[in-house]
Amino acid sequence: MKKSIFCFFAILFSSTLFAQTIANCKNPEGFAYFHHAGIVPKKDSGFQKDKITGGLTSLVKLPDGKFDIVIVDIRKEIISMTQDGGRVALLRRGSKDATFLHFHPGMVTEIYTFWIDAEGKAKFDLLQSKGGDKMRIHKSSVMVGDCSSIDFDLIGN
Repeated sequence: MKKSIFCFFAILFSSTLFAQTIANCKNPEGFAYFHHAGIVPKKDSGFQKDKITGGLTSLVKLPDGKFDIVIVDIRKEIISMTQDGGRVALLRRGSKDATFLHFHPGMVTEIYTFWIDAEGKAKFDLLQSKGGDKMRIHKSSVMVGDCSSIDFDLIGN
């Protein structure tokens, strides 16, 4: 695990040179509805607990002012959403929360909200809709994870 964390931050740094990290988050868990489609047989479809154990999520602001989300997924692969062909856009920002849309045309639509709860704990939630001809597993999910901190000042207005 330590090796994957080191690789995650090494790639994050090298792929987004001079990018500013807004949030580092981990281990989202919640529920998903797995569609009876693609490789999912009927017996495995429906609502299930879902989590990305060891999953890391970083929100970064790139030098050009745009945003990216970089993750380590359940396969321990490091993925930059924008370098993978997706787009990340700020949808809204409050004093203690911000929501971003990530979409990869024809495959994935995700909404990430980074927020501070009433006790001052940094959190994030993820709403996902995955499908389309290129996705092997189609699902809709909601998961919540913890963040080490969130620097809302880096987001801007």
